[in-house]
Amino acid sequence: MKTTKEFDPWNKKKGRGFYICPECINMGNKVVDKDKLKQQIEKQIISLLQLGWRSRQIKIGYDDVLFALKKGQKGFLILAEDISKRTQRNILFKYTGDYYKLFTKDKLGRAIGKNEVGIIFIPQNKYGQKLKQLIEKYEQIR
Repeated sequence: MKTTKEFDPWNKKKGRGFYICPECINMGNKVVDKDKLKQQIEKQIISLLQLGWRSRQIKIGYDDVLFALKKGQKGFLILAEDISKRTQRNILFKYTGDYYKLFTKDKLGRAIGKNEVGIIFIPQNKYGQKLKQLIEKYEQIR
């Protein structure tokens, strides 16, 4: 089993214990419960989305995202897994950067206090970098 300081699922940089690499988790070692770890990272992603919405850093919805992209803002997109094919095609035609497909429209909407949200634009700043790292960890575990 490898140990590394790159993968820190609970963000305890200098705490007790040891660090487990994503390969060891995916190989099926019974060191960490994969589902529990996935739920905790998911909870962190949702809390960061809530924080970004309250601080007005993120843009939600097709029109607001297009407006932000036309203004030349840098960042990445979070698309709902159950977004329509037409909307996905239209937004990705105008945007060529990174995007992630996470959760459902209902779950994304509940995270920020709306009914349903299909597209979220995350700006490129410290907040965006932190959220992107968490999403990449979540994708590795999934």
